Amino acid sequence: MSPIGANEIGVVIQPIPAAAPGEAVVPAAVFKKVFDAVLAALIAADREIHPKTASSEFVIGRLSAAPCEFSFVEKAQASGAGAPSIALFRRCAGRVYRSDYRILLEHRRLMRAFQRIVAAVEAPYAAVVRYHDTELPLDEFFRRQVDRVGLENESGPPGERWFQGAVIGAFDGRLEAIDYRAAAWSGRLTLAGGEVEIACVFDKSRGENAYNPFGNKDVAVAGRAIYTGDSQLPERLEVMTIEELPRSTAAIDIRGALSPDAVGGWDDEFDHLHKQ
Repeated sequence: MSPIGANEIGVVIQPIPAAAPGEAVVPAAVFKKVFDAVLAALIAADREIHPKTASSEFVIGRLSAAPCEFSFVEKAQASGAGAPSIALFRRCAGRVYRSDYRILLEHRRLMRAFQRIVAAVEAPYAAVVRYHDTELPLDEFFRRQVDRVGLENESGPPGERWFQGAVIGAFDGRLEAIDYRAAAWSGRLTLAGGEVEIACVFDKSRGENAYNPFGNKDVAVAGRAIYTGDSQLPERLEVMTIEELPRSTAAIDIRGALSPDAVGGWDDEFDHLHKQ
């Protein structure tokens, strides 16, 4: 795919891996719903920041069936029209994705437009928004984030019990197999104990070879952790760095716990482990 321009926004629609065989081609009805919803959101963003006399015009930049992709190029109708509408779309989408739900409450038109987008991207399909330098998945996680905007609008700010937002964090655990088939590369990091999992997304620009060595391995992962306020742990981790954790190969002798004479008696009330 050719690069996206600085004043352009692209969307790629793909079946999710669970799609039934034969559904690799995106139906025209699905394409139209997503196309119309994204265009409506751009128009809403334009109305938020530009007067009618300086509104932008959006023209189709690309259109393809395999992959199913389209893009809009923003053309300012007047010189000095200010910030582009695509920049506002990007800022709001990114901040909602990272749990800043309040941003859409400041732009009501965009809030309704984003709700329309997530309603248009229904299973078994997912979409990715492409900018000139990054991507944003419009997947089930993004849908839940937009839904939380509506909940906050109805009931006020969520309780302060759990943190809400995005921070750089590090986690150790076992990374399950990485899925390269979907619109966004993803995986599951199972934390120590094997009961809690964190969804991970990976930077596609690094290529599969950067991640292949770490599938089904014990790893240390660092990246942008997104906390939704619903749990003490993040719901999603945008992986920045990953490295395999070494496993100890030394045998451990626990006979010290069974033989007081070997450890100098029990007077110190401590058990002892001796590595060989």
